[in-house]
Parts: sequence; structure tokens; C-alpha cells
Amino acid sequence: MPVTATADALSGSSLSARLTEPLVSTDELLDLLLPPLQCLSVLPDHPSLTRRHAQNPFPFQAERFARRQLGLVQKVLIEKVWPEWEIALEAEEGAAGLAVFERFFLPPPAAFASTSSNMGSAGADIAISAYSVLSSVLSSKTIATLPSRSIEIALDLLARLSSSFNIEQLYLATIGSSKLEKVVAGMRLEDEEDVVDPAVAARWDITQRVLLSVPTRAANAWGAMLGKGKKVANSFPQELHLDSYTNASAQSLANLVWRLADDATIPVSRSALSSILPSITAGSGLNTFLQLAIPPFLPPKAFPAPADLLLRRQRHIDLWRAITDELSERDLQRLMRAILTSLAQTLKSRRDGTVLRQARATAFVLDSFFGPLNPDSKATWKAALAVFFDVRSSLDIDLTALAAVFWAADDKACAELLKEVLKLWGDAEEIRAGLDSRRLYLTTLLLALVVYLPRLRPDLVTLSRSPTFLSAVSTHLSLVAPLQRLLGMLVAEVVSARTVNSTGELKALDFGAAIWDGDSPEKSRIRQLRGLLAEVESAATGKVEGWQDVLRGLYSTELSSPRAPAPAPTDSAPSKLTIVEEPPVQPTKPKRPMISIIGDDDSDDDFEPLPLPPSPSEATLEALASDDPALYHSAFPSQQAATAGPAGGSSQTRKRGKLRPPVYIPELVAYLKGEDPQGAKEEADGEAERVEMGLKEGEALVRRKAGWGGELRENAVDLAFALMGLHNKFELHDFERHKQSILVALVVACPTEVAPAVIEQYFTNSYSGAQRHVLLAALALSVRELAGLPAPTTTSRPQTADQDERFPSKRLPPQLHRRLAGSASADGPVEALSADLTRMALSGARADAETSLPEAAREKLLQVRGTTRRSARLDMVQVTSSTPTFASIAADTFILPLINRFWLYLRDTATSSLGSRHSQPVGPYAGGAPAPMLLEPILLAKFLATLAVLVHAARHSPAFLAVIVPETLAFVLAIKPAHPSAVSSARIVDEDTGLNADLVVSTALELVLVALDATVQLDGGRTLMSSSASNGDSGAIVADVKDWSEEVFECAERRGGEIGVDRPGRAAAGVLLRVDEIVGRWRVAVGW
Repeated sequence: MPVTATADALSGSSLSARLTEPLVSTDELLDLLLPPLQCLSVLPDHPSLTRRHAQNPFPFQAERFARRQLGLVQKVLIEKVWPEWEIALEAEEGAAGLAVFERFFLPPPAAFASTSSNMGSAGADIAISAYSVLSSVLSSKTIATLPSRSIEIALDLLARLSSSFNIEQLYLATIGSSKLEKVVAGMRLEDEEDVVDPAVAARWDITQRVLLSVPTRAANAWGAMLGKGKKVANSFPQELHLDSYTNASAQSLANLVWRLADDATIPVSRSALSSILPSITAGSGLNTFLQLAIPPFLPPKAFPAPADLLLRRQRHIDLWRAITDELSERDLQRLMRAILTSLAQTLKSRRDGTVLRQARATAFVLDSFFGPLNPDSKATWKAALAVFFDVRSSLDIDLTALAAVFWAADDKACAELLKEVLKLWGDAEEIRAGLDSRRLYLTTLLLALVVYLPRLRPDLVTLSRSPTFLSAVSTHLSLVAPLQRLLGMLVAEVVSARTVNSTGELKALDFGAAIWDGDSPEKSRIRQLRGLLAEVESAATGKVEGWQDVLRGLYSTELSSPRAPAPAPTDSAPSKLTIVEEPPVQPTKPKRPMISIIGDDDSDDDFEPLPLPPSPSEATLEALASDDPALYHSAFPSQQAATAGPAGGSSQTRKRGKLRPPVYIPELVAYLKGEDPQGAKEEADGEAERVEMGLKEGEALVRRKAGWGGELRENAVDLAFALMGLHNKFELHDFERHKQSILVALVVACPTEVAPAVIEQYFTNSYSGAQRHVLLAALALSVRELAGLPAPTTTSRPQTADQDERFPSKRLPPQLHRRLAGSASADGPVEALSADLTRMALSGARADAETSLPEAAREKLLQVRGTTRRSARLDMVQVTSSTPTFASIAADTFILPLINRFWLYLRDTATSSLGSRHSQPVGPYAGGAPAPMLLEPILLAKFLATLAVLVHAARHSPAFLAVIVPETLAFVLAIKPAHPSAVSSARIVDEDTGLNADLVVSTALELVLVALDATVQLDGGRTLMSSSASNGDSGAIVADVKDWSEEVFECAERRGGEIGVDRPGRAAAGVLLRVDEIVGRWRVAVGW
């Protein structure tokens, strides 16, 4: 007898909780499950069940159920109810009973397969929720606690769901169903970007990430289930294999863009479409993607073609150009290279048409995806240069070079491309060290551009007379390699023929026909290149015919919307439990032997076999197979193994007197110490050679070892100590640069091991000022690399720069040194980064203040205007390039240890100076008399600048707003130096005092500005104001920052007069602007 459902259960407020309780019959289960399905309209094909179990006298809020309860109900069904009641429900109701379970995950196609653009239906909500729930079920944490049947059902549902609800349906159900906020008639697609609801865009972003992770999660869950010995009734679904799943997603994306080109009423979000493009085209899905995307690019064969078809084709091309224009520089290069490689390999295998037709077809595809190749499109131009100048060996040389020429068909673009090619072709190092294939490719590209341009073009004539070109030809002619020399002669002859007027007095260069005759491979290749250039020259005056037929032969040209495979029927019963049987063993076919047996006559007595290494002992095998990490031995040699050898014997790292580069990390440590890894004695020259070799090869070795085995991690701290204590006693060139590069690579590879050691050693008394500068620079640069942010552009410094930083005894007195050196002492990378971040923060504060602050507050804005400019490049990278790897360790590994260790240093310094407090004057920053080394203005400013770089890179850390920003501001307020007029010192003159005080004050304020700027960008300063207000008078951080900044700003105004404020004043003005913005926004909310 059916059990009547309660109003509470039917309202959806406790359905998931009710399902977890014991149920007595299938009727009771159906009474709970059918009412929400009926209200969601996803069970129209089973009216008998609906009549018997869905008679609900109470109103059911379907929208609220889908928003709040659907995911919980799906999770309970897949983990508990479905596996337990599957057999009983099928026995009583048949396939219709199991369809009730299924419709909570797989609505019928009619529920969301609408022909209109409005797909925000209940069916789409069910599918989106099902992706999230089923993917979470496949996580490693839940697999161990679930029955194997739950995993099988989840895999089967995901396989069928991916066929009916993929990228196209997801986009139309989220962004496609949102209301437009901006529609401008007649706007070009390149300038059009429909503004959608941020919540809808976030839902798209989250769901598409889940959707693309399905094959990986499914494979991991299947492997974990098999690894635990669980029995499975079915095989792994074919639809969830990575290749099949990626192909289906690529088809869905191509269908979506073609549909958007046809229906202008559907919102177009270029950023949303570009975000999913790299993942789909990265693997096997690229070929499927090209098969569906390229045919609509081609003009229709029928003439005259319908106007709507031509408009749709052009909109399709414009849409793809707009999508690829949103890609980052790295993704744009990858996609461009992948498309070029795929087309070149496909055309090479088919051999359809001549190389000119193939190149013209390739250029057409590139132009359709990325737009014309010209310097005005900076992103496309930069990516194309990177792709065409770094051609892989798998590409056809002639096809790739001509594709670049035809893509830049405009004379102006060809001339600019020719200039870029000449820079690379004429580089002396490239000429001497380049491979023959690369030199041949660059020469083909150079000459193809030369013959494609009109004769006697002024740009071409000027280029042929340039010193770069003449020097490059001379270098080619001086080489011994025959191909290189012949290529130089050919370039000189062809360029001369194109730039010398035949009717003038000058005659074109001609080496004679005899020089090109011969049967050598080099001369044969030159003759082939001459023939190719003749074809290109003829194509420049006319059109290349037949290239469209080449593409039509490779891809289908039907311009109707590409159709994805028919989705699997969702009303069929899910896979049933079956008895697991072992598959029959198939007899293996005998394979062809890889080794042939030779007879006695073929043997060679002169060859002696090498002795085989001894087999591992049983103890070694047991240790390798054990789960105990203490018994594990790295596959790389240990410190003892790498340095084993007869002490005092001949060195094993020298062959014929030449020192080989280090191979293992322990060897690198020994090299940096000037020692032989085997303990052999070294002369002074040998020590210098080892240190120099270790410095030059260290960075590359560390980056190669990163992520491979445990060798680097086991020896990382030893290597760090060897680097930190290294002195340039042998006067090596670029010593500091090589040392810093190795330390940066080491921190990036092992941040949790090396960064704490570097921070700890910075506060010891064992290092000079120059060495501490290297430690701080290494921390800053490694953090930027870990966070995915660009490093500052390094400029080559004179050799005296390293000598200038060694010891004060090697320099002139401070005043005379500053007077003579002047601007020769360039700032280091930390100062450059800090300056960029300060300019960016000041520019942002100025821009925000122009629209938000009252007129009275804009006086400070005038002090900032004209001296700062937002760095668009850094601003773009800070939004998109921060990685969660650094965000997860920024607080615990870098910033907080750095601040806490400085607190301990201040405590120890203050304690040690108590005895001398009454006998010496008080210093400007902390402790007693003369300031300790780390409190010297130059080192303290460098420390604060490094902390600013770390804080900026950590803005995406979970602990940034609640921990990092308050700790940083409290730290600066605790050690804040007085304003410049209040600083005095007995050791230096007043001029030096002002300079040093300005340096520390400005750097401290810039650190505060960077922290406040990030706080405003993330949450407008709400977290900072809330924490400051909750701490009362003693913890009002914002108020203390404001008071200090006003004091510095007023002092700077008094000193500057009519000239204006200096660096501390500008930083104080920026801090005040940000503080005013935060206080004005949250003053009422926090009760100030």
C-alpha cells in the first residue's frame, strides 16, 4: 500500500535526510522521489508511475529544490539508495523504476535540447549538478568507502551525460541564457563583448573545469578500484577514454561556435570561449576540432551563393579571430604551433597539390583563425615570430616558410617580416652554431620574402645595403661547410638581382652557372631551392590556383552545422549487475624476433662482451618494495656514492686534462667548494676551474633535476649553504649573476626546504652585505617564478659592478664614491621589481581617486600625477598568472618566517645593546647605539623591498587578507623610521643621513602601498577594516598607517616647496589615497 508523503518531505526541505533513513518499501521510495521529478518535468514518459506516486496536495517549489536540495539528493542516491534498491525496484517496476533514479542525473533530451537560445531549464540544472556530484564521487577520498556498484553507476552516468550535455549545451544553458546588458547595433565583432551576469560566468567556469576533468577522474577512480581488488561487472566506458572524450568535447565546441555565428541573439563571451580552447586543442582533439572548424571557412562552391550563408561564414571567421585574440601569449603560441604542425603533417602525408597550393591553404587557415599577419596586431605578430623562428624538425621546410610568406601577403607586412628574419639569419652565432636544416629553413624564408616583394622596392634596396646583411654574407662565405657557404652565395646573388636595376650602371652579382653544377647533395638542394623561388616569384604576380581543392580534399566542405554523434538514449535502463567472468585468454600471435641468431662464421673474436652488473641483493629488493620510506634508496647516487673513489687518486671528473660538467647534485656541491668529488688533490688553478664550471652549469643542472627522483631534494640544503657561503676569491666573471641564478632555481625547485634555510641564514652574522643582497634577490626572483609572474628585464652590467659590491675596503670613501660613481650603480632586480609595483599601485590609486575621492582629497593626487604610470603588462599578469602552488605556501614558507625572524633579530639586538645604552647615543631605528648591520639603511631598504615583492606575489594566497596584510602592516608600523627631518646619526654627515632616511622611509611606505593596493583590489579593504575595528584602540592599524603617512607627507611638502614632493612624499600620497578609499567605503559598516 503506498505511503503518503509528508508535506515536509515533498517540499524538498528534508528529502535528502529522509532518503538516508531506513525505508520499508519501494512504494515509500517512489513516493519520495516522484514528486520532485514531476514538478521538474523530467518524467513525462511514465504517466502510470506519476499517477500512482506523485499525487501531492502540497505545493512543490521546484526552483528552490533545484537550487538547494538537488545536489544533496543526487549524492545520497548515488552513494546509498541506488545500489541498495536497484534490484528491488527493477523487480517490481521494471525499467521504468530504474528510470526514476536515472532522471535525477540524466534528464530526457527534450528537457534541454531546445532550438532557441534560452536553455536555462530544469534539465540543464540537473545535468550541471550531476557533473559536480558524480565527479566528487570519483575523488580518491570517497572511493575507499563506497561500494564498487556506486562507482560503476557514476561512470556509466558520466559516459551517457557527456554525449547529451557537453560544451555546447553547457554554454547555452549558462552564458547563452543570460540577459544581455549591452547590445550595440552595427558593432564589429572584434569590438563586441556581450556583458553577462558574473554569477552565470562563474557557473560556466566552474562547470567547464569539472567537465574537462571527467576522463582523468574516471581513470583514477577505475584504477584505484581495481587496485583495491574490488570486483567490477562492466568494462571501462569507451566514452570516458581521454581521446574519445576530448574528441567529443572538440566537436561540441566547434558546433557551438558555428551556432553562435548563425544566431546573433545568443550572447558571445570571448573570454569564456577562449578559456576552454587550450584544453580541448592540446591533445588528440585538435584533429577533430580542425575537421569541423575549417570547412565553414571555405567559400561555397556554388555560385551565386546565398547572402545569409556568406554572412554566416564571415561571422564565423570573425568569431574565431576574436576568440583567439583573448588567449594569453603562451596559449596563443601553443595553438598556432599545434595548428601549423597538424596541417603540415597532414598535407605531407596526403601529398595533395604542389607545395605552393599547400602553403597557400595553410596560410588561409592561419589567417581565418588568427587574423592577418601584420605588425599592427601585436599579439598575433609576436606569437607568429616565435612559432616560425622555432620550427621543429618534423615540419616541412618549404611548406612552413611559404606559409609564413603567404600569410603576410601584404607588402608592408612582408617587408617587416623580412627585417625580423634578417636579424636572425644574419646573427653571427646563429650562422656558426646553427644546424644545416635550420640554416636552410631560414634561408628559404628569407629568399621567399625577397622574391615575393616587388623588384627595386626601397625597403628591400636599403636592407641589401645594410651592414647586417653584408656582414652576414661575408660570414657565410668564410665558413668551411659547403652548404653554409653556398647558401650565402645564393642569398647574395638573388638579393643583388632583385635590388640592382638592370638598365643602370651597376650589374647584378653573378657567380656563374658552373659554380652551381655538380652532383653533391648541397648543390642539389640549392637547385631545388632556386626552382621553388621561381614558383614563388610567379605566384607573387598572380594567384595560386587550386589551394581550396587541397583543403576540400582533406576536410568535408558541408556548411551545415556540424553534428555531434547521436546521444545515447537516456530512457533506457542503466547497466545491470552481471556475474563477473574472467575474459578468455587469447592466444598471442608469435611476433617477429627483434634479434637474429648468427652463425659461428659471423662471430668476431675481436669483440669481448662487457661484464654484466651484479644482480641486486634480496635486502635491496625488499627495501625497494617496502612502503617504509626509511628503507627507500633514491635511484640517483647518494652523497657517498657520488663522491666515492680513492682518496688522493686521479680525478674521475677529468678526461685528458679537461674538466667535465657536474652530473649529480653532490658533484655540483663539491665543484662550488673547489674540491674534487672523489677527494683528489687540486691545485689553485684547478679549484678556480671547478668553481667556474659549477657556477656556469649549476642552474641548468638544478632545473633538470627538479621533479626527478629525490636527489635534488635530499641535497638541496647542502647546495644552498655552499652557494650562500661562496666568495669570489678567484675574481670570476659574472660571479654574482651565476650564483644568484642557481639559488633562484634551487628555491623554485625545493621551496619548502631551501627558503627557510635562506631566511634563517640572512639573519646570522656570517655574511657580508653583498652576500645578503644575493639572498634577498634570490627570494624575490624565485617567488615571482613560483607565482607565474615575469622576472625583471636584466641588463648587462659592467664588470666593475661585481667588484663594487664586494667589500667596502675596495671602494673609495662613501661621499667620494657616490660623487664619482653617480648613476653608474644601477639598481638590482629587487629594486626594479619594487619600483614597478610602486608605479602600478600609485597609478591604480590615482585612477580610483579620480572618480571616488572628493575635491579636497585630490591635492595628494597632484603629487602623484605625472610621475607614475600603470604598467599594463604587470597588471595583466598579476590577474592571470598567479598559481596556487605558491599561494598555498606563501604565508607559512616565505612571508611569515621572514617577518618573525626579523622580530627575533630585533629582540636579540635590543637585548645585546642594553649594556651600552647609557654610554652611546640612540640610533634611528632600534636597539642602542650604532645600528647593527641588518638595520643599516641600505640593507633595511633592500629587505623591505623584497618583502614588498613577496606580498604582491602572495595576493592570491588564502591567508592574504586575514593574516599577511595585517602582519605586514603591523611589522612596518613597529619598525617605522621617523620622518627625514627627525633622523640623525653620529657616523655620517647630514647629507648622507637625509639620503639614507629617505630610502628607508620611502621603501617602507611603498611596502604599505603594495599591501593596501592588493587589499583594495581583492575586497575593497573590508577584512582589514573589520580586523582593525575589532582590535580596539590598541589595534587600529588603518588609523596608525594614516597618521604616519600624513606626517611623512607634510614633512615632504615642507621640504619640497614649489618643486614638489620627493619619493617618500609620493609613496605617502599613494598610501593616503588608498586609506581614504578604504575608510570612506567601510567607515559606517564597521562603526567608526
